[in-house]
Amino acid sequence: MGELRKILLALGVKDDEITADRRLRAHLALDSTETVELEQELHRRFGVVVDLWDKHDFTVAELAGRIEHARAHGTKGATGAGATEQD
Repeated sequence: MGELRKILLALGVKDDEITADRRLRAHLALDSTETVELEQELHRRFGVVVDLWDKHDFTVAELAGRIEHARAHGTKGATGAGATEQD
């Protein structure tokens, strides 16, 4: 979760707001520009594609888990909450 924390900090999220149970939109209030930047940065740093526009509002822990799963399994897709990862 350390790298994800760094990205969120760079987007302007306060350090004390970044906890595992916080939701990206509801709690951290990421706007559309920040959401796009987060998606792009996740792809650039980790090589994964995460659909943050899904109906499901990811928690920090869920997003970190998706990233770790995709990296561990060599997959690039870490799509919405109900989807499975794709190569």
